[in-house]
Amino acid sequence: MNERISLGLDIGVASVGFSVLNIENGKILELGSRLFNATVAEENQTRRDRRGSRRLLRRQRQRRIDAARLLYQVGLIKDFSEEDFAKTFRNNWDPYQLRVQGLTQKLTMEQLANALYHLVKRRGISYALADADDEDNDNDYSASLQVNQKALQDQTPAQIQLARLQKYGQVRGRIDRGGSEIPLLNVFPNGAYIREAQMIIQCQRQYYPTVLTTEFEKQYLDILRRKRNYFVGPGSEKSRTDYGIYKTSGQTLNNLFEELIGHDSIYKDQLRAAAVSYTAQLFNVLNDLNNLTIATYEDGKMPPADKQKIIDSLRSSTKATSMMTLIKKVAHCQTEDIRGYRLNPKTDKPEFSSMDNYRKVHRTLVPLGVDINGWPNDFYDQLSFIMTLNTEDGEIRRRLVTDLQPKYAFLTDETIQILIDQKHSFDITSNNKWHRFSLKTMRRLIPEMLQQPKEQMTLLTEMGLVHPEHKHYQDYKYLPYKQIAADIFNPVASKAVREALKIVNAVLKKYGEIEDIVIEMPRDDNAEDEKKQIKKFQADNAKTKDKALEAFINALGDRQAVKNRLNGKLMTQIRLWYLQDGKCLYSGQNMLPEDILSNSGNFDIDHIIPQSISYDDSLNNKTLCFKAMNDQKGQKTPYEFMTDGGGQGWAEFKAQVNRSNRLSKIQKKNLLFDENVQDIEVRKRFISRNLVDTRYASRVVLNSLQDFFRGREKPTKVTVIRGKFTSNMRKHWHLNKSRETFHHHAVDASIIAVTPFLRVWKKGRTIFPVKVGERTIDIETGELLDDQDFAHDLLAEPYNNFVTQLQKIEPKIKFSHQVDKKMNRRVSKDTIYSVRSTQLGKDKHPTDYLLRKTDDLYTVKGYEDFQKVYKKDPQQFLLAQIDPRSFQRLVEIVENYPDSQEVVDNANQVKQKKISPFELYRREHGCVRKYAKHNNGPLIRNLKYYYKKLGSNIDITPTSARNKKVVLLSLNPWRTDVYWNPDTRNYEIMGLKYSDLEFIKDTQHCGITRKNYQQIKKQEGVSDNSEFKFSLFRNDRIKVANPDTGEMIEMRFWSRTKPSQKGYTELKPLDAYVNQKDEIPVYGKVKKEKQIQKPLVPKGCKIWKISTDILGKPFCSIQEGPAPKDIID
Repeated sequence: MNERISLGLDIGVASVGFSVLNIENGKILELGSRLFNATVAEENQTRRDRRGSRRLLRRQRQRRIDAARLLYQVGLIKDFSEEDFAKTFRNNWDPYQLRVQGLTQKLTMEQLANALYHLVKRRGISYALADADDEDNDNDYSASLQVNQKALQDQTPAQIQLARLQKYGQVRGRIDRGGSEIPLLNVFPNGAYIREAQMIIQCQRQYYPTVLTTEFEKQYLDILRRKRNYFVGPGSEKSRTDYGIYKTSGQTLNNLFEELIGHDSIYKDQLRAAAVSYTAQLFNVLNDLNNLTIATYEDGKMPPADKQKIIDSLRSSTKATSMMTLIKKVAHCQTEDIRGYRLNPKTDKPEFSSMDNYRKVHRTLVPLGVDINGWPNDFYDQLSFIMTLNTEDGEIRRRLVTDLQPKYAFLTDETIQILIDQKHSFDITSNNKWHRFSLKTMRRLIPEMLQQPKEQMTLLTEMGLVHPEHKHYQDYKYLPYKQIAADIFNPVASKAVREALKIVNAVLKKYGEIEDIVIEMPRDDNAEDEKKQIKKFQADNAKTKDKALEAFINALGDRQAVKNRLNGKLMTQIRLWYLQDGKCLYSGQNMLPEDILSNSGNFDIDHIIPQSISYDDSLNNKTLCFKAMNDQKGQKTPYEFMTDGGGQGWAEFKAQVNRSNRLSKIQKKNLLFDENVQDIEVRKRFISRNLVDTRYASRVVLNSLQDFFRGREKPTKVTVIRGKFTSNMRKHWHLNKSRETFHHHAVDASIIAVTPFLRVWKKGRTIFPVKVGERTIDIETGELLDDQDFAHDLLAEPYNNFVTQLQKIEPKIKFSHQVDKKMNRRVSKDTIYSVRSTQLGKDKHPTDYLLRKTDDLYTVKGYEDFQKVYKKDPQQFLLAQIDPRSFQRLVEIVENYPDSQEVVDNANQVKQKKISPFELYRREHGCVRKYAKHNNGPLIRNLKYYYKKLGSNIDITPTSARNKKVVLLSLNPWRTDVYWNPDTRNYEIMGLKYSDLEFIKDTQHCGITRKNYQQIKKQEGVSDNSEFKFSLFRNDRIKVANPDTGEMIEMRFWSRTKPSQKGYTELKPLDAYVNQKDEIPVYGKVKKEKQIQKPLVPKGCKIWKISTDILGKPFCSIQEGPAPKDIID
């Protein structure tokens, strides 16, 4: 095809809208929405977390096995089996009582074994409580940790735990103290448990000296403190894996996280430097100084001597330093003489690198007798690497002792301890812990940067260390989308970009060349966050509008008059009047509601910063003012207007704005903007803020696409624009946006595609930047226009009837859904259910039931759980069947104690407050215990009961279990296979779940075994004579037609559902998240905004599977192949 086209891409969190526009005539050639699952990255993270949990559980189990084996080897227990190691230890003894007794009294060997085994089961956190306090800012949590820390000064964990158990009936949870709940934390450091174990062993050694030897103590304490360091990862010397430090290649790393640092882009074999290293901080300072242009210097550039003065001042100072003040002092200039500095994106104030972390470390260590100014720079660089990479004291100490102490005599053991104690002084507030360059690159550049007034990229190019990026793509015919997206670290944004670049490739294949590519990137990284943000914005907007309207009506005193004249423009005026507290900010005078209503011509809605400069038409850049004031202000900013003698004067205006509690931060920022808008750099900043998207992911996409097309020597122009710009165009063109369906993605893409052809770009301006950096943008700004001319050129239709075309475009929109065929998804929800067999009510034979447990019986919730089950059938409680006497004790407590009590509230009013009868009993007699001769039976805290009959499940019962069963429920569906029965002339389906899949190690294949497949096929009632048609995965597209009525519909397949009902599936609309209709063709009546659960193919109907390419072009098939795939023989 030889058409000149513009491609618009609306990239969302879970969608990409695209539109191909004919540049010559403005016709939309094709458009569509590509939809995919944004939660896949979260599911991958969940899967990794579960894998980590399984490893942790295996290690915990191994620790208990090793402890039990050791106790058996020394004779403290009589038998040991690795498969059933826990059965030796008695569960009806109070382990806290045994541990406390063991500190001062003789224990039997069996009691001692139980006490030591219990310590290994719960051996505490690996770091100090003070560090745990640092990790959590919750006040209750912090206060509870401090209580524990104080108690440990003269008690062991067991003594603290036993006292709490006797006083509160629990060692952790929330307790009622004086009518308010407080947390009870069972968090103690591993060191406290080790000290307790040593005390127990020391006391009991006098009774069992041949058993509790020094060697036994060493082996036991090694097990108690054993912990795999986080930086080691999985695997070992004997069992190597590429996911830990023990690589399958035979290489062993020092720290697993070294792999995550990344490598230098100049010297590929070098790791990136720590951001707090001396070299990195010095490099950043020099780069900022070389970017400056200072009027007091002849050539505008700071000479080497002055740079050195600034560096020396920063090195020697331990106080907070203002770089602007220091530069002015050294350069003998004023603030207005300095240009070229970076601006903080949040405050818009000058921002400089100032070696602040180096000075912080210096300030922290000097009072401790350590002066870092005497340290070699190379030592500080290596130290910074170790302190940045490691967080645990032991690993920091090991690396300092082995890597640095042999080379530097001044690094004594005392200094190492000081560094470990003050490790937090090396922390930085930003997430950028690693510099983009290696030490090798920066050390090569720093001497040149000190001597020459050139910034890093200029020097790198001159030194031949960087090559034009477009050279990387010379050998590619199409975009290497995986390679480009890999540079975007957020998995959600990376996936969206991959899908968008696939669309670019598809358009290239189809049309040959693309003249313009315009992209809009997502605002959020999460689909749910995006929905919440939109919902919150709409709610806040509506709330402000309602408040403004009520305030205006109350001030006017005539609701009907406002109602009669209310329109969009008046509503905006009312909102601004309300936000400005009824005053014209320019003149400082009151704006009366009756004047606004009756003489609206006397008032203007003005752009605070002219729209032709700011590209901002939002409410945050608008103010309601008297028309006379607006006429005087013209194309000036409020600062220029006031300082030229207009309005109420700058000082009064600034004070009034700062006093306001209703104006938003952005409105205030715009109103108080005091820079010169004639300055090209200032105008470029407005472009990057409101027009061209300069966020990290946007820069990666923009610069990669530009480099790709330059490498192919094609004139394709690329830009990434802000979503607010598209939103403004949609609003002014009166194109209503409905988020209920997927159409709006494609419509937005069409607006994006036509953006380069707006009239405003024909006057020296452009939407296409030459290059976008982290803080800079290279783009033509064009001439300054009057706001009215600018608005006309911006909002006028670029082609005749273009908006009309968009209003009628929905039927032409194509949809493409990403189908999920992946096998390694989560097989079920994580909750493990216990199952017991019993005979209840009308059961004719023992049946498997799921078990549930009540909440703590001593809480109101726990008592309500008890009552709910008890009133239905007391025999549902396991205790009622197994131990009737103990259960009767509970019944008697309920009968003899009330379930409420009188309390006096803060207003001295007596009120009835719910309380558990079991709690009232506990306050008098202690916790309820199971029946025993000496009333020393186990405590009863909650009760298990038979909940409901067991359905489909995965049996995960351990082989060592006796008379019980544990299962997983909510099995996730994977695939549904569709068959045609020629005998009955009906379609038959069978559903496969992730739990049906197996991985065969010998063949390295994953799938379902033929035996299992045939068994499910039989269970689902699929005939042996039936002919396989195709497999359906989630989001596969189907077409179903009724030949008798002529009805036809296309739907999205979701999953096999209602397994007890033959042939039922869940379906979803092609163009929406949920169904918006009461009746749909072929399937008949459905519930609006509810699940569509229907037989896949109604009787007498036909079904086709539809595949689509990424642009949404459909390909129908009635049969996929002779047999289903992924069947393992």
